[in-house]
Amino acid sequence: MDDKNGIVADFQAITGIDNAGEALMHLSNFNWDLLAAVQHVTPQHTQHLPSEGRSNQLNAPTVMIADDFSGMTASTSNETRRLITIEIEQHGHIIATLKVNDGSTIDDLKTLVYAESNIPCCLQNFNGWPNNQLPSNKDTLSKLNLPDRFKLNLIRGDGDLNQELNGRANLRMFTLNITMEATTSSEYQVYKLSFSSDQTVAQVKEVVANLTKLPISNQQWLGWPHFVTPATTLEESHINYPVHDFKLKPSNSILKHTRRRYNTRLNQSVVDMETSDSPMPSSSTSSSSTSSSSSEEDPFEDAAESLSGIDDDDDVDTMFMDTEAPTRIRPLIAEDTEDELAGCIQFIDEFQNRYGDMRPQFFLGTLDQAIKIACFKPAKDKRLLAVYLHHDRSVLSNVFCTQLLCFESVVQYLNTNFLVWGWDMTHPSNRNRILQSASLSLGTMAEITLRAIDINRLPALVLFTRNRSNTEILSVINGDCNISELLSSLINAQEMFAIQQQVEIKEEGERNMREMIKVEQDEAYQQSLAIDRAKEETKRVQEMEEKAIRTQIESQERQVAAEKEAIRQRIVASLPAEPEPGDQVAKIRFRLPLGKFLERRFLASDNLQVLFDYLYISGFSQEEFKVISSWPRRDLTTLGVTQTMKELNLYPQETLTLEER
Repeated sequence: MDDKNGIVADFQAITGIDNAGEALMHLSNFNWDLLAAVQHVTPQHTQHLPSEGRSNQLNAPTVMIADDFSGMTASTSNETRRLITIEIEQHGHIIATLKVNDGSTIDDLKTLVYAESNIPCCLQNFNGWPNNQLPSNKDTLSKLNLPDRFKLNLIRGDGDLNQELNGRANLRMFTLNITMEATTSSEYQVYKLSFSSDQTVAQVKEVVANLTKLPISNQQWLGWPHFVTPATTLEESHINYPVHDFKLKPSNSILKHTRRRYNTRLNQSVVDMETSDSPMPSSSTSSSSTSSSSSEEDPFEDAAESLSGIDDDDDVDTMFMDTEAPTRIRPLIAEDTEDELAGCIQFIDEFQNRYGDMRPQFFLGTLDQAIKIACFKPAKDKRLLAVYLHHDRSVLSNVFCTQLLCFESVVQYLNTNFLVWGWDMTHPSNRNRILQSASLSLGTMAEITLRAIDINRLPALVLFTRNRSNTEILSVINGDCNISELLSSLINAQEMFAIQQQVEIKEEGERNMREMIKVEQDEAYQQSLAIDRAKEETKRVQEMEEKAIRTQIESQERQVAAEKEAIRQRIVASLPAEPEPGDQVAKIRFRLPLGKFLERRFLASDNLQVLFDYLYISGFSQEEFKVISSWPRRDLTTLGVTQTMKELNLYPQETLTLEER
């Protein structure tokens, strides 16, 4: 039953069928023949078995470029097509010479031109078609009756391009160098493509699929960060800007499956060697053997790893043989590696080639970048950083990788709970590089800890965490453990980290709450301050308005007073002097509103206007006061002002009362 479980797991890994019931159905239909079941469910245009050999290759590829792109995947059609050579000219220069079969469409032609010139297909216009034809994008070349060789003039739609660029002025342009491995049907290729930062991973893969005729489901990439999804944009993917390197090869699940089967048998023999009575080689033995060898690469030829390579062109049945000739393995990181990032790319690629797809998802980036992504995030998003240190001169390396590190449960637990970063310390230069990087990124204590790990206890998993503002080593798991010890160590480390993470989440929440309260208080203060300022401004405006009104009233009062004073002065000048007592003199007494009295003498011949003028200069104008006689009672202000005192019976004396109107 265990063998059948393994076959089901391998079938699902090869075909991508997640439903175990469906996988069991296919395997049962073919009597548990894995290869036959895989061949049945895998489309022939997306999966080619090595046993099919080169005899199935066709003579003419579907679309082929004469120079760099001459080895693209062959067409699956059996129809013989005529090859047409097209020279693409732009601004008087030949920018590409394309060899395409007459079954290709204009869209295919534009895709090839895009690969050469980076001019988007939608901006390409061609002049110079034979017979003055104007084909559409979906027309095939066979419909146009074209000669075997001719020239087209490429005109770039700059107006449309300018409009497009103006609408995307804030986007960055990424240059992707995509290296496609050689296969039985295609040669080694290097594509240099440009994409804007808003393009998604899925769109990039779609362009590459159109360019290489390699379906997305059959593309195997090396270079994407582990967290990207098809909807992730280039801006969000954290790849290198402005240039990033990728490796691309067709997926070949059958080959990987047989390679894992082969390595399993090899590892069993290695375990037998290591559990024998032969002593573990010491460092001195290693150094002496190194000095006596004819090549610096001899240390990598120990029995544990000498048989890791299988040629992709070998027959499937040959790969299942019980014996293989020893071959020299390649180091995970070459000695002449230029920098840390290049070493990481090498490590991931070689580790996968050596141990297969069931492996931890190593982070593609430098150690400093891995620390920042794992540790320098909000508490709820933090993860433990697991640094895997490899050493090919340690007899534990191959057993640890195949039996422990690549064990399915370990891989799942690491990928779920850890950010894994790997490095090969075999060469002294690479060892010094990682020690220096650890010192700069993690501190002196981390460097001392890594330096102190004995070569005979490598490989090792060093678990890092960040507690508040310090990056600490949580645990060091050496390569001389078993599977249960490894899983227990990882689980214990994760549980300790989870407890610490909950504390940090609580502290961070409290800190965020304090910050939020402070922000709210600041906002409330600013709002109150704004209200006070508005009130002060309103009050100031009101005071200015009131002041303006008072000023206007005072001005009017002054004007009225000035007019009254002018009238008074005129009346004073015209008013006759008070006569002395005697005949023909009337004595008039005035009772004022507040009980006071005024008294003056007038000539009996003076008219009533003289009396009113006297009252006016005394402050009692006709507009404000009535002048009332006692008997008979009458209002003198209503009478004619030309009547004399005598005529009004105010002679020889009379008392008049002033009443406010």
